[in-house]
Amino acid sequence: MPAPRGLVLYYCAGPQAEASRAKLVFIRFGLRIKVITPDLLSRAVGSFAGLDVPAPEDAGGGSIPDSIMVFAGLRGPVLDQVLSALLKAGVPRSVYKAVVTPGNAGWSFYQLYEELVRERRAVDFGDSAM
Repeated sequence: MPAPRGLVLYYCAGPQAEASRAKLVFIRFGLRIKVITPDLLSRAVGSFAGLDVPAPEDAGGGSIPDSIMVFAGLRGPVLDQVLSALLKAGVPRSVYKAVVTPGNAGWSFYQLYEELVRERRAVDFGDSAM
């Protein structure tokens, strides 16, 4: 088994088959997996990666209808390989993906989701304007 190279925070709102395919890819790359459940959505993203971050002041709320993968400790070519393997394994491209950064480490999982939705809408809007 490969040595762990990083961590993935995984919130799966899709079918069990999606979760199974994704987890197999994570295991193949030696990633630690932290499954994010609805009761954890208000916690700071960075806290799952062992960062000392304060609890979010406005954690947001509500349910998240989409799957999200947040990577920590992965960069460049290895992250690209993981993302490519996820697509090859049949994990939908629509699953939101992000990396833990200094800018988002203090956000709640829900706040990160809201930002990812805004970014995707901006990109989709930009594509349709061409």
